[in-house]
Amino acid sequence: MTGLKYYERYKLLIELIEKKKTGSPKELALKLGIKERMVYNVLDDLRLYLEIDISYSTEENSYFFSDKND
Repeated sequence: MTGLKYYERYKLLIELIEKKKTGSPKELALKLGIKERMVYNVLDDLRLYLEIDISYSTEENSYFFSDKND
């Protein structure tokens, strides 16, 4: 059952990033039900797994997928 929580967390995170609706790291932590420090660990795991860059936009107040070649 714990594995399902992780799957659901990553699925929600991907959806929020795609929609650019993550909010600040603190807000994202609340949405995912984790501590703020864990947000950075989860994002790092996602970067490694998807092999894509994830950046943060202060203008949009959200994380987003970005191409490393840009």
